[in-house]
Amino acid sequence: MTRESARPSWWRRLVFGTPVIRVFARAVQRYIRHQSANQAGSVAFSSVLAMFPLLILISAAAAFIGHPGDAATLAERVIGYTPPVVQASLQPVVDQVLRHRSEALLAFGLVVTLWTASSGVQAIRTALNRAYGVEQSLSFWKARLKVTLFTAIVGSGIVPAFSTIVIAPYVWQLLDDNAGAHAELLRDVIRYASAFGVLSMMYALLYGWLPDIPQRLSTVLPGAMIGAAMWVFAAAVLSQTLRSAGKLLLVYGGFAGAVATLVFLYISAATLIFGAEINAVLRSKAEDVDD
Repeated sequence: MTRESARPSWWRRLVFGTPVIRVFARAVQRYIRHQSANQAGSVAFSSVLAMFPLLILISAAAAFIGHPGDAATLAERVIGYTPPVVQASLQPVVDQVLRHRSEALLAFGLVVTLWTASSGVQAIRTALNRAYGVEQSLSFWKARLKVTLFTAIVGSGIVPAFSTIVIAPYVWQLLDDNAGAHAELLRDVIRYASAFGVLSMMYALLYGWLPDIPQRLSTVLPGAMIGAAMWVFAAAVLSQTLRSAGKLLLVYGGFAGAVATLVFLYISAATLIFGAEINAVLRSKAEDVDD
């Protein structure tokens, strides 16, 4: 083998010699090695089971602080970021759950509701532990206590934190009055920019709390921002791709809405896990430098 043939090709030097690209390449390798695609599927399925108990919990928290309508408004805002097919599938069910929230909470029990809602968080914790390469995690009961506390605190704090959604209609009205033909474009820019900011904070909170390793803000922000950016991009693409349920109806019939919802949740879980892989790569590089 000649010296020229042993040297890396120019495109390899360009791609893998660039620090940012190298981090992404290593994150992709880790994502594949950890079978994170399967983990994303598990998180998506668990999210479906936990979604409505969590919604009941948030609704109860909203009623407790005297703003019972905030939970419905918040749910409507969140669902508004999903593709139209997903919106059509979720919105009637969400309305029904919120309409009977008191009866459901009394029948199900607050503790059981909290336990069921935290099951989705437990699936996220398991996926993040694998992404970070955690070999020795907490015992079952300590882990359940950890995710249950997380669910209770976050679920109770979501409504007050998002109470500012009441200003959204005034912002849209201001755009309609002054932006003219560009109002719809500016509305989408503001919606997705706000989604990026909120998701970055949420992902950072998940990365900082759930994995069984000590974390600092500087070690969770890069992956949180990258994961949130990927989610915003995926949500925008899916909204255009799944604009109509026609093609899905040809294959899945009446299950088209459910399939679209699962696909959306799967991609959301994948962006969350990939962001953790980015953080894990940066963390390992920092440890190598310290050594």
